[in-house]
Amino acid sequence: MALTRRFYLLSLLLIVPIILYWPGDWVFHSTYTNGIFRQNQPASVAPSQPYSQTLVVARLKEANVDWIQRELPDLQTAIYVVDDPSAGYRVPRNKGHEAMVYLTYIIDRYDNLPAVSIFIHSDQITWHNNDLLDSDLVKMLKRLNSDRVIREKFFALRCHLQPGCSDNLHLNRTETNVHKPEENIIRKIWADLHPLDPVPKTLSAPCCGQFAASREAIHSWPLTQYIEWRRWLLETDLSDTVSGRIWEYTWHYVFTGKPDVCPEVHMCYCDGFGVCMESKAASDAWFDLDQKKKDLEDELRHQEEDKNSARERNYQQEINEIKADLERLKREAIARGDDPVRRRQALAA
Repeated sequence: MALTRRFYLLSLLLIVPIILYWPGDWVFHSTYTNGIFRQNQPASVAPSQPYSQTLVVARLKEANVDWIQRELPDLQTAIYVVDDPSAGYRVPRNKGHEAMVYLTYIIDRYDNLPAVSIFIHSDQITWHNNDLLDSDLVKMLKRLNSDRVIREKFFALRCHLQPGCSDNLHLNRTETNVHKPEENIIRKIWADLHPLDPVPKTLSAPCCGQFAASREAIHSWPLTQYIEWRRWLLETDLSDTVSGRIWEYTWHYVFTGKPDVCPEVHMCYCDGFGVCMESKAASDAWFDLDQKKKDLEDELRHQEEDKNSARERNYQQEINEIKADLERLKREAIARGDDPVRRRQALAA
């Protein structure tokens, strides 16, 4: 008995200091792999895989989505064709842009959701994707850190804060904002969508209706609520564009309960996609340099009278040098993100 008690006390002496001094940012999560839950690496380092995922795509019949099967053959998909009533995945009505697809998917799969659902449009490359990943959804999806999605419950796939954050909606504004008519509309219909919640002062999140959500986040609302939200979308007199825009502005609120979800750009890139600049200052410097390149390219396009001149050649040489620097820094950021230790250091900087 004395030996057992002595062993117990010794165990406490060894374990308690570990608990007290364990690094606060090392939050461990579980991953389901081959039927077994296993402990991941710390949430702030390289993502642990696999989590079950489904790519939810809103598309028109005419849209070409061959890139998904070609580039992401192992990713489970639910591709809804909004204007084809005979499609395998279809919606009750083509209204509300991608919102009708997203709500329909959740209703269809509510009892059989993957750990992470990724909601996107049908274009592989478009302006509202991420610059550091060449505005390419394939590169974004391949590097997406599901650990962050599980931890945060909602993750906007766009890291850039404009539009959506720097020019957010002010729902407490009394005067009409002609540039943002959605402000007045959302204020008026808020009780229809969220009858138990007061109207928030602001709503802000990175645009543009592409995000990932965890199963836990989706299940934070009962199935009946999604059915009710879709009924509202089907029956509202608001136009297709306006009703869809309302949902674009509110998805983050639905899944987090927070009116403003605007992570810092460098943190989004590093923790969300493993593209890690050394610090926020280094990230800002990269985008400043990228903007300088764009300004030079714009000036060069407007110099029609100086074609093949020495000035044009100087412009082109400077542009090429900046491009080379941007690509080098991007490669270094990706390599830094692929290294768990350096990734953690970048997130702490």
